[in-house]
Amino acid sequence: MTGVLSIQMRAVGHKTYAKLIRDTSDYETDIHVDSFWVDDERSAMTKVVRRVAEFRVPRLNRRNLDFRRARAEWATGNMGSKLARKKADLKDYDVLHFHTQTAAFGSVSLMKSIPTVITIDMTAFQLMREHGSGPGWTYRPNVLMERHVFEHAAHIVAFSDWARDSVINEHGIAPERVSVITPGVLKEAFHQPQFESGSVEKPKILFVGNEFRRKGGDDLIAVFSEHFAHKAELHLMTNDRDVPSGKSVFVHRGVSSYTPEWHRLYEEAEIFVMTSHAEALGMVFQEAAASGLALIGTHIGGIPEMIDHDANGFLIAPGDRNALRQYLGTLIDNPAMRTRMRHASYEKAVREFNARTNTRRVFEVFRSVAAPHDAQRVLAGSQI
Repeated sequence: MTGVLSIQMRAVGHKTYAKLIRDTSDYETDIHVDSFWVDDERSAMTKVVRRVAEFRVPRLNRRNLDFRRARAEWATGNMGSKLARKKADLKDYDVLHFHTQTAAFGSVSLMKSIPTVITIDMTAFQLMREHGSGPGWTYRPNVLMERHVFEHAAHIVAFSDWARDSVINEHGIAPERVSVITPGVLKEAFHQPQFESGSVEKPKILFVGNEFRRKGGDDLIAVFSEHFAHKAELHLMTNDRDVPSGKSVFVHRGVSSYTPEWHRLYEEAEIFVMTSHAEALGMVFQEAAASGLALIGTHIGGIPEMIDHDANGFLIAPGDRNALRQYLGTLIDNPAMRTRMRHASYEKAVREFNARTNTRRVFEVFRSVAAPHDAQRVLAGSQI
């Protein structure tokens, strides 16, 4: 039995991925995963340290001149290190797993004794470029902490080719040590889509995202309200309190993933739009594809790996409202194209976004890095 100690981030998108790891491990007969959130079992002192480390310095924080991102990630890594050492002292593990790399900051010495797999959605270089919230030199500590972890990892699993390229080209990690395995969605959790475009008077458009402005929500509302409110419906699944409803614009707050209301919104929609200005992957596109929706997204992060332009949707530049108007209008006015793209999305989801299949591929990585470690332990035992 291969024993895996997994330390996982609790943030929204990462939490979903962590649950996939936890749930799928129940189906494996030769591998056991002990999973913990990075902030489990924190001491009072650790809580204080993290709170101090995350303090925002007025005026300096907006441009990251207070190095808050580095301080916050160091604090997270400190928590992950304390937890990993505590659990490793109680039980022998064949593999150490961190999701994401931030949880591993501070654990390099432990990684030297236990083969470690790191799963990531993006690198510090990409965070710096995508969010553009400060000069590059303020991210230098993040880059150095990240590189130290990558250099000592047995293997790195990236969610996209976009992220993998950064690990290889910007951190200098050997290509054979970096795989691409996208998270995927639980196919069994989705109903078979009903492709009946043209059967309703007003097609429904769906947006999902809590960071409304970053995910292009303002652009979508502006374009929709000016040009399409008379012939379509826009449904916004968000917890952002500042998002207004309006003519043919409906806001749905407090909707949790995989609940009946969540499923209903996906099932009734025909078009999914999220034109993010900054995004690592955007797992909602995989959920939308599994629901059989035509997609509109942006040319950033891993999104182009989920949308095949003019096949299952359209890609535009962030903030390009003219292109959004053009492609959204095309999908609203052309039911046949809408249906064709919906079919293509669903087929892509079945082929590429199966969470069970993809998570088992991660488990194969666990087994492969554990094998040399197991052989060394057997050899050491035979020499006693």
